[in-house]
Amino acid sequence: MEILVFGAGSMGSFFGGLLSVRHDVTLIGRKDHMDAVRTHGLRITGKTVRLVRPRTATRIPTRASPDLVIVATKSYETAAAVQSLRAFARTAVFLTLQNGLDNADILARTATRVVAGTTAHGVMYLGPGEIRHAGLGDTTIGAWNEVGEDAVVRLRDILDEAGIRTRITADIRSELWAKLVVNAAINPLGALAAVPNGRLVQDPDLRRLLYDVARETASVARAAGALVDVDDLVRRARLVARRTAANRASMLQDLDRGHRTEIDAITGAVLREAERVGMQAPVNRVLFALMKAREAALLQPR
Repeated sequence: MEILVFGAGSMGSFFGGLLSVRHDVTLIGRKDHMDAVRTHGLRITGKTVRLVRPRTATRIPTRASPDLVIVATKSYETAAAVQSLRAFARTAVFLTLQNGLDNADILARTATRVVAGTTAHGVMYLGPGEIRHAGLGDTTIGAWNEVGEDAVVRLRDILDEAGIRTRITADIRSELWAKLVVNAAINPLGALAAVPNGRLVQDPDLRRLLYDVARETASVARAAGALVDVDDLVRRARLVARRTAANRASMLQDLDRGHRTEIDAITGAVLREAERVGMQAPVNRVLFALMKAREAALLQPR
């Protein structure tokens, strides 16, 4: 199968790298990272140890004809990404494993066949050509738009064969909410406290705050129609933080590199949905304000 990974940072490189062992995979990403992978291969350390050699590019190859496109950009880049990929909109299956609630809908405005998914694997970008698989996690996929059951099963099998254990759900919207609950609990806290995920459950004060955020976000999810259990998602947030104890949350990695974070797609999505259903989300609102201030201070010209 020909696979294109658009936005090959840490997670995109991880999925694309493992898939490249059996398939024709092209990673599209930043020049320094792509140059290093092209020259030395992609080195994966941590929970998975591999040296793999996918194809690389900094722009879409003119002869590309992918069967599968994995969109792995930041959520705020999804709309621009799908426009860049529109040549494959009717021929390829598009898979999003991105953070937030809206990515599959954005893709489906252009792409005919869309599969949405979630993953709880923790992956860190160490530098050009090297990523660390810092924590194991579940991966779940489900049809979003114009994708038959056979195609979803085939995609599940491809991921399983690559060593990425994957299950299929008939209710991917609720799974996206479940991931959002975990993300909202872990990502801003880890970024603001500047600690690896494990500290969020080891420190009593941070642990209580993590529980408060997870419970508040899960309550918003239920009010928005997601079929989730509040107590179960609080436990899941704790479990993911433990399983990815050595990982630095993606928002913290963004701040480390001086990049924009996905606070709008994660905590911002919680606040937008809370407003829509007439709920208050005060803990999320505080975290959102603090993260936006931190981000603004980091990104403003010096």
